[in-house]
Amino acid sequence: MTRGVVMLKTTSVYTDVLIHLLLILVNVEGWTYHWKDNETMTWNETRKWCLTEYTDIVMVHNENVTYFLKNNLKEKSSSPYYWIGLRKIKETFTWAANGQSVNYENWAPNEPNNNKANENCVELYTSTNNKGKWNDDSCKNKKHPVCHKAQCPNNCTDRQDCVEQVNSFTCVCKPGFSGPECDTVVSCEPLSAPPHGWMECSGLYGNHSLNSNCKFSCAGGYKLNGTAELRCNSSGAWNAPPPSCAAECFPILLFGGGLMNCTEGHDSIRSACRVQCPPGHLLLGFAEFTCRADGTWESSFPLMCASYVHFLIALLASVVISVFCGCLFCCSNCRRSKKAVRTRQETVNPAYEAEHTPLEGPLCSA
Repeated sequence: MTRGVVMLKTTSVYTDVLIHLLLILVNVEGWTYHWKDNETMTWNETRKWCLTEYTDIVMVHNENVTYFLKNNLKEKSSSPYYWIGLRKIKETFTWAANGQSVNYENWAPNEPNNNKANENCVELYTSTNNKGKWNDDSCKNKKHPVCHKAQCPNNCTDRQDCVEQVNSFTCVCKPGFSGPECDTVVSCEPLSAPPHGWMECSGLYGNHSLNSNCKFSCAGGYKLNGTAELRCNSSGAWNAPPPSCAAECFPILLFGGGLMNCTEGHDSIRSACRVQCPPGHLLLGFAEFTCRADGTWESSFPLMCASYVHFLIALLASVVISVFCGCLFCCSNCRRSKKAVRTRQETVNPAYEAEHTPLEGPLCSA
C-alpha cells in the first residue's frame, strides 16, 4: 500500500513538471514564449538574457499575444510583474525587437503617467484587476523576464527571407530575386572598358548581375574620372555612372604662396585651374589654365606670386642692369671704332707717305 502511494506521488510530480514545461514553452502565432517565475532582472538584463538564450524580449503586438500571456503567466497580487520589450526612445515607446513604434496598445487606466519622471520601460500586469495591461516603470527595477523565440524553419533558400506572420510564416524573395522559386536574378546594363583603359568584372551570378563588381583602370599618362569600382544593385542599376580615362596633365608649378583651385572634369569638360595670389602680390603668368585632351595645358607656366616691393626692386634692378649693359655696349663699340681707324692709318701705302714726307737738311745749290 505504501509502495503504491509512493509511485502515485512520483507520477504526480512528473506530471506537474511536464505541465509546467508545457506552460513555459508554448507555440502561438509562429513564435514560442519563455519566461522565469523564480528570477527577476532589470529591463536591460532581461533584454540581454533574451538575446542570448532566445530571439528577443517579448513583443505584445496584438490581442492574441495578450490573451496567451495573461492566461499563462503566473498571477501576482503585487510587483514584481513581467517586463515586455517596449521602451521609450526619444520620447516614443518603441518595440526593441524591430525598432517600430506602437500600433497596438493595452495600457492600464491612467497609464503611461511617467510618475517618477524616469519611467521609460513597460511591464505587464498579471494581477486580477489589470491582468494583461501595461504600466510604465523605471528600467532599473527588477521584474520577471519574458522572451520570444522565432520559429522560422530552415527550408527557406539563401535567396529568400523568412517572414513570420500570424499563425504562419512565409518565405519571400530577397531584394534582387524574383519568380516562384526566386530563381530569377536581376541584371544590370552591360558595361565596356573606357578608351585607354581596362575593366575587370566578376560576380556570383554573372559579370553584370546582382552584386557583381566591375573595376576600372587607365593606361599610363591617363587619369580615371569617376568611380573606380561599380556594383550592380538589387534595383538593376549600377551604383555610379561608368568612369572614363582622360589624358593627365602634369602639375603646374606655382611659387610664392599662391592658391590654385582646380575642378575635376569628365569627358569633354576638362580640368580647369585658377590661380589667386595673396594680397599685396602680383601674379607673374596666366591666371587660368585648362587641361587639353592631349594632356597639355593651354597656357604657359611655371607661375609666381611676387610681392609688389620685390617686383619693383626687380624691375629697378633690371633697368639699372639694362642701362649698365647699354653703356658697356656703347663703350665697346667706340673702342672698336677707334682701333679700326688706327689700323687703317697704319696700312696706308709707303710710297704715298714718302712722296708727301718733307725733306730734311739744307737744300743743295747748283
